Amino acid sequence: MVLWHVYGYAVPIVILAVLYGFRWKAGMWSNCLSLGAMLFSVLVAVGWWENLAYLLATQVPQMLFFADCVAIWALFLITFALLDVAMRSLSTIKVKYADTVEKVGNGVALFLIFLVMYSFFLFAEDLGPVGEHANVDPPGDSVPVQVFRFLSAGNLLGFTRTVDDRFDVDGKFRELHVKRRQALMLNMMKGEGAISGLQGDDGQVEKIKR
Repeated sequence: MVLWHVYGYAVPIVILAVLYGFRWKAGMWSNCLSLGAMLFSVLVAVGWWENLAYLLATQVPQMLFFADCVAIWALFLITFALLDVAMRSLSTIKVKYADTVEKVGNGVALFLIFLVMYSFFLFAEDLGPVGEHANVDPPGDSVPVQVFRFLSAGNLLGFTRTVDDRFDVDGKFRELHVKRRQALMLNMMKGEGAISGLQGDDGQVEKIKR
């Protein structure tokens, strides 16, 4: 329980401390640009991670149990890095505001970045390669899952897709990933050592659906 509470409180505190410690001097305008890049990067990661994870799992079966985690974080970090650099290159002039507006706006921008980053972390945590006990009940929808399902049914649905293609249309996202983590735990118990327990195989890959 101590480790659980440390994990629950330490992660958001660390994110806040890093943001305000390293990004405060960047200023309101720069942080607003980063906020936009981060929001778009989250949408790209959520929209495409399943395709990348499926490709990784089929091409490298040993990555089956942690392909989702690798795919979503890789897409998010690469997209954010590219967009952040591009937006800074396009906006070479640093906009200056009145001191009060700058301080308040900068604080608000950093807090919004924190909310986006922490929400994405909570969403991506369901995809992590950490095993789960067999008797754990699937959790209900989290706020990020509800938000992404709502967005994918609206502007993010696209012109050629149908309503049935929206994110988590059956509402089983968290249930399926609990089962995946339980399968990982079972594989770890049957495997010969930690490394073999983390690895999938061709037979397991053939059972997954895109």
